[in-house]
Amino acid sequence: MHPTFNPSLIALLLLSSQVQAAGFQLAEQSATGMGRAFAGEAAIADNASVLSRNAAAMTRFDTLAFSGGVIHVHPDVNIEGTTRVPTTLGPVSLDAGAHDIAGDAWVPNAYLIVPLSEQWRLGLAATSYYGLGVKMPDNYNAGHFGNVSDIKTVDLGASLAYRINRIWSVGAGLSAIQGEGEVGGTFPSNNQIAKHLKGDGWAMGWNLGTLLELSQATRVGLSYRHDVTLTLSGDAIGIDQRGQPFTDTGSLDLPLPATAELALFHQLTPALALHSSINWTNWSKFVQLESELDHHGTMHIKEEHWEDSWRYALGMTYQLAPQWQLRSGIAYDRSPVPADRRTISIPDSDRVWYSAGVGYQIDRHLSLDLGLTLIDGKKVDVSETMQLRPGIPQTTSTFNGTSEGDAWLAGLQLNYLF
Repeated sequence: MHPTFNPSLIALLLLSSQVQAAGFQLAEQSATGMGRAFAGEAAIADNASVLSRNAAAMTRFDTLAFSGGVIHVHPDVNIEGTTRVPTTLGPVSLDAGAHDIAGDAWVPNAYLIVPLSEQWRLGLAATSYYGLGVKMPDNYNAGHFGNVSDIKTVDLGASLAYRINRIWSVGAGLSAIQGEGEVGGTFPSNNQIAKHLKGDGWAMGWNLGTLLELSQATRVGLSYRHDVTLTLSGDAIGIDQRGQPFTDTGSLDLPLPATAELALFHQLTPALALHSSINWTNWSKFVQLESELDHHGTMHIKEEHWEDSWRYALGMTYQLAPQWQLRSGIAYDRSPVPADRRTISIPDSDRVWYSAGVGYQIDRHLSLDLGLTLIDGKKVDVSETMQLRPGIPQTTSTFNGTSEGDAWLAGLQLNYLF
């Protein structure tokens, strides 16, 4: 028997990060990179945070290097619209607006690069590539499309890099990914739980990278992070086909897609450097979602059929004085969600990054970086239909409206060369 978790459970997870990066990625791995919209990140290698993008670039460090910091994310996500729900007296239309539904979050990170020999480097990293959370208001009229979600991930990585010659370096790494997730939905009439799932899990991933130092002024970086399936296992609450509540345990597979970055860095003058990146995410592998409950069978959640997405970034770095460095960047982040597949839980849209940053060299070992970014998300139309009781047309409910999401990001990072 199939429980009625009709709204996509994973969709509820995804809303949490809709204003940070396409789909449900986070792109906040360093305050240094954020100050230039992460343009050229896989090639610049100005501190140890390059570990988050390209392990091969570790060969540019001849001494022990540490970077650590935190980024504060302040999203502003609002939904406007109307939901039509069935009642014993016939369908009624209700306001389904919800404001400021995505909460603030802190995204920490830490990186360490250890020279092992003239050719070999070891890297250790702790960061996050997916996360944040969302909560709809109590008694939300469209809560059956999803009312609460929260996902947190930690990526613990170890990498090795090898310098083949003065031009070419290669690198590879392994990651242990820990995730926790909670999602839920409520009936539109009384805020009663219609479905709820809470679980956690681990997964392993790997990544590859290469760096070409074509000259002292020009570098090209290429990196690839393999896809991972993170299985969240835990407790579930739902309503069966007879309308009876149940509790169960089970699991949900969360696909984390493959990504790749091609980055270019060029020192145009002694003071000015230009850099750029093209990022690809293999969202087309995100075709459908199914959860497996221990006592209520396999549940087909939703057909997704997303498309691969691309991100384009251009930035510059200016050495204002020996101690001061200015950074800026702009990026265009394309959504992987086709317009006809947007939902109230995944109102994903194209977005533009506007970034600025500053670096201060305290002494020859210690430096501080600040970054600030505005992410401007497009306002998009959202239409969604579901049956509160699957297979019974009389229980059909709809949502029609718009969604818009922006975010401010502010980051601080400390770098130390031993």
